[in-house]
Amino acid sequence: MRRFYIFKIKKEYAMITKKNPYHLYRTLEQIYYIDRNEIHLGIEMFTRIIDVLNPKQIDIDLFKKYKENYFYTKYRNVHQIYDIYRQEKTKLTVNRTYLELESSILRPSFLKELENINDLFFCDFENKDFFWLEKVMI
Repeated sequence: MRRFYIFKIKKEYAMITKKNPYHLYRTLEQIYYIDRNEIHLGIEMFTRIIDVLNPKQIDIDLFKKYKENYFYTKYRNVHQIYDIYRQEKTKLTVNRTYLELESSILRPSFLKELENINDLFFCDFENKDFFWLEKVMI
């Protein structure tokens, strides 16, 4: 199971880091592992880089798309797919500043629905992996 934190990056930072996202990943990783005594610095840096999502709209869009799907469940801001045929076990939690995606497969179903949101950056801090959504969907 892999866990990705998905951030909507502000346009100016996205343009700067599109071709070489390593520095963006390192900055987000440092914020993720920041010491509790310096949390105010992490919050300030986070708000400079991250754009706020529209969680209600994402919830509505996902629900409309998957409500007829037998393998789909939703409870509050958590969307899940347990597809026994694809061997997919995916959980997407929608928050105001980030999305959290846990999945047992490399290309979860929810990625297609997130494609319409610009500048989404995926980070897996445990496995040191990162990528832009549009690079994966090509």
